[in-house]
Amino acid sequence: MHAIFYGVFLQAELILGINRIKPYGEILLQLQSNFLTFEGTAGFKMIRRKFKSVLIIAFMIVIVISTIKTNIDNTSKTNRFVKQNLYSQTVLISKSVIERFDHEVDCRRIIEGDELEIAYALEVLRNGDYNCSSNDDVRNNAQNCERFLKMFNFNRFTISKEEIDFPIAFSLLVHKDAVQMEILLRAIYRPHNVYCIHIDRKSNSSLHDAMTAVTKCLPNVFIASKLEDVIYASYSRLQADINCMQDLLNYTDVKWEYLINLPAQEYPLKTNLEMVKILKLFNGTNSIESVYDTATHYRVNETYKVNLKTLKVESTKQRKPPPPHNMTVGKGSAYGAFSRRFVEFALNDERAQDLLKWTEDTYSPDEFFWATLAINKHLGTPGIQYNALGFPDRKLWITTSTTWQSPGPGVNCHGRYVRDICIFGLRDLQKLVSEKEFFANKFYHDYQPYALKCMEEWIFNKSATGNNLPTDLFYYRLALNST
Repeated sequence: MHAIFYGVFLQAELILGINRIKPYGEILLQLQSNFLTFEGTAGFKMIRRKFKSVLIIAFMIVIVISTIKTNIDNTSKTNRFVKQNLYSQTVLISKSVIERFDHEVDCRRIIEGDELEIAYALEVLRNGDYNCSSNDDVRNNAQNCERFLKMFNFNRFTISKEEIDFPIAFSLLVHKDAVQMEILLRAIYRPHNVYCIHIDRKSNSSLHDAMTAVTKCLPNVFIASKLEDVIYASYSRLQADINCMQDLLNYTDVKWEYLINLPAQEYPLKTNLEMVKILKLFNGTNSIESVYDTATHYRVNETYKVNLKTLKVESTKQRKPPPPHNMTVGKGSAYGAFSRRFVEFALNDERAQDLLKWTEDTYSPDEFFWATLAINKHLGTPGIQYNALGFPDRKLWITTSTTWQSPGPGVNCHGRYVRDICIFGLRDLQKLVSEKEFFANKFYHDYQPYALKCMEEWIFNKSATGNNLPTDLFYYRLALNST
């Protein structure tokens, strides 16, 4: 009989936990005490009959409570299942599985700077037959969307609610290589973000066809409504970004928080979750490079135009009037992480539009427009944090890591330089993965191709395993609070 009392009590305790079942347990134990007191007396049979009735009621209470808890658990599991399947393309990846994208070389050892593995990879590339994909390959693969999404991991993500609640817009520029764009897109793609691709209008049809095929497989990726003939250092490069930004503002399906513009040759150093956490910390502050640089004033003190024969931007040697609204010209990167309020300001404010018009005949206006909006405090440009000297805080420039060619000792680039910018190679990866910026500029998928392949493996596995790990935000908090 003792066992019956404790059996009921323990069963209830397992179902609800000791604190929740305590009142029921006390009742049962009290009943047991009463039973032992009267056992052997004349009234024992009557008490035993009453106890059996109480015991039956107690068992029924436990069964009812157990049934209710089971239904609650099932409902909770169903809700979690529905939430995880908000996007039919999303498949959660095992947190413990590290995948290798290429078994010919060991990317982990390469990224760790292992010289023997790097030398082996370079030897494989010299002696092997490494076939790079083409625009036609991208188009043909995307003809079958199910195969395309599976082949390139577009349907495998770990997405947190924090990311879903903080969508990002991307303006992506491509002029010759669908393969390069597809590699970047698969690294940054999430079904709750939105992506505008601007294709150089004069590019060959194979690029246009390939990108059109890709966008048909990804509902939140689209081609800009207006395409430009993009010429290096001309206004058309800036206009291409403006076109995508306008389309992204008009895109009503996603209320994005920040917009990041990128060329196809960049590659992420941070996962989507890491970028979300950092941008939430920025809380509307932009990441725009903006300095006062007299060495580049020749680009805006004279007027420039495109030579239609050479398709190069050339000076007319004619003096250019100063910028409107008493603005100081700032110099910076063509790329940035812009808050939604900043984009609205840049595209709609009358003074910003006057500046945009003024830049049309300058040299490389994409390097002056954003920077000039940021450097002029009297404009009241949204999301600019200034340092003690009244200039935009350089420490908040975290969008793009670029290695420029410069004189002096030391090796900054282990790849090769094109237009004074490093095209990263295998020996650059160890440094890149420790950078604080969001993206690295530039990679070529057909130059030391294991470099980009290893970066793919690294960012994929970091995305797959990093959702349960804390994000290192110390550097970014310090940058925001140091002015």
